[in-house]
Amino acid sequence: MTIRDAKQAIIEAIEPIYDNREAVNIATLLLEELTGYSKMNQFLQKQSLVSEAIASKLNLCIERLSKGEPVQYIIGKAWFMEMELIVNSSTLIPRPETEELVDSLIKYLKASDYQNVQILEIGAGSGCIPIAIAKYFPSATITSIDISSEALDIAEKNAEKNNVTIHWKQLNFLDHRQWNTLGSYDIVISNPPYIRKTEAATMHTNVLAFEPHTALFVEDNDPLIFYKAIQEFCKNHLNKNGAVFLEINEGLGKETAALFNNNCTVEIKKDMQNKERMVMAYQF
Repeated sequence: MTIRDAKQAIIEAIEPIYDNREAVNIATLLLEELTGYSKMNQFLQKQSLVSEAIASKLNLCIERLSKGEPVQYIIGKAWFMEMELIVNSSTLIPRPETEELVDSLIKYLKASDYQNVQILEIGAGSGCIPIAIAKYFPSATITSIDISSEALDIAEKNAEKNNVTIHWKQLNFLDHRQWNTLGSYDIVISNPPYIRKTEAATMHTNVLAFEPHTALFVEDNDPLIFYKAIQEFCKNHLNKNGAVFLEINEGLGKETAALFNNNCTVEIKKDMQNKERMVMAYQF
């Protein structure tokens, strides 16, 4: 089996699940992990033979891919703002729109005059948000919370891997009684669960069957439950002139923004696909 044969085998196996462009990207990523060849070298070395050991691993990977398992879970890593992160089924796979959220916060911090800024991130997952912020603002004091001890274990490993310090805390944010274990902050940022369960029918198998549902879904009768809690939390835990940065359900932008309309400036921001995916509230 040559490199070209291997790539074609991956693509053919997963094209019933993914479009051709995504299938090619997945094949390239998997082959890079298995062979060490970059995308360019895969092309230059396309006639090179793969070893029996690699071919055996490849067959196992193809079997997992054909069932819809994300390639990031198979190789155990994902990328976020040029950082390599460990991921597994306890963590969401970082998304490009979350990069846009973090980028908005970074631009805001650069334009502000915060000294020793205190930041709280709600919903650590892989740790991608707080770790990226810490990379750009090493002087920031960042606390990140999550209900999942398994996710926090991965987040802590990712912080060590990327040489940043984050204060991790296991906490159920929807339990208001636990808020007294938290302090006051200049910035609150979150990508909380926001997908209504009725929206699951439109989602890809690789998300539904493999990514953690507690980090994705909320009940249809209260889809803004986390945003309501964040708004309530900010009343006593956000410092004067603080700001809130939120990733949101694209169909609930106005409803989410309305929660923060009292005594502050609220902005709904669209992502690169022109979808309303962020709410920012300033000057509380």
